[in-house]
Amino acid sequence: MDSVYYLVHAMDRPYNKDWTELKTSSINNADDQFPGVFLSLITKDNIKNEGLYSYKTLMIFSKKLLEQQNYHINIHDYNGFINEKNTYFPWQLDKAVRKIKNIYKKTKHPLGNEVIFHDPIPMKYLCAVITINSIHYEIRHKINYTSLFLPKYEIYNEEPPDMTKLPFYCMPFEDYYTGYNKYKLSSPKFYKKMAVLCDVNKNQSRKKIIKEITAKLEDLYYNRDKQKLEEFKKLFLK
Repeated sequence: MDSVYYLVHAMDRPYNKDWTELKTSSINNADDQFPGVFLSLITKDNIKNEGLYSYKTLMIFSKKLLEQQNYHINIHDYNGFINEKNTYFPWQLDKAVRKIKNIYKKTKHPLGNEVIFHDPIPMKYLCAVITINSIHYEIRHKINYTSLFLPKYEIYNEEPPDMTKLPFYCMPFEDYYTGYNKYKLSSPKFYKKMAVLCDVNKNQSRKKIIKEITAKLEDLYYNRDKQKLEEFKKLFLK
């Protein structure tokens, strides 16, 4: 966590001080993107080059949110979908940060990472708002937006993380991704792990595992305690 600076939610519309939270996208649109709130992870290693969704409004959130358990990280933008080569879980945060660092040693091209929270994010974790209108026109068209706008130090407030929130990982929709640089479908071995998590028979084909998890998706989303989270986590620690 030492090299993590903060989280950024970038958007095209202006910030409204009356907002009480950032809302998740709907579970009803889960075949379009993961139902969550999308932010970017900013570290000392990617701050100069990380690609952001927009530069009109940058909302900086406390790094303490990363102590929660209800999120996952994609090294490359993937509409939030989970893929074994791209996705890291909260207990793998340090590994994800190292991965980002190692990639930027080899290339300066923006990664466009995404941190997907599975519940609304209260505004009490908001630490700062930066708007494009605060930067002179002549400057913002000559200098790299990210390196100009973003503070180069860690940011957090005194609000403690909400450790009561449970994650939702029973989401086998990676094949719906239609963007650039699509990954190969996660391996049967990975889907056996997901089968354990989602409490379906792991001793069957990947296709059948995906079908059975999909049938339970909505129930598990609203009843996350039915997921075998500790068993799932142990499978990654072996």
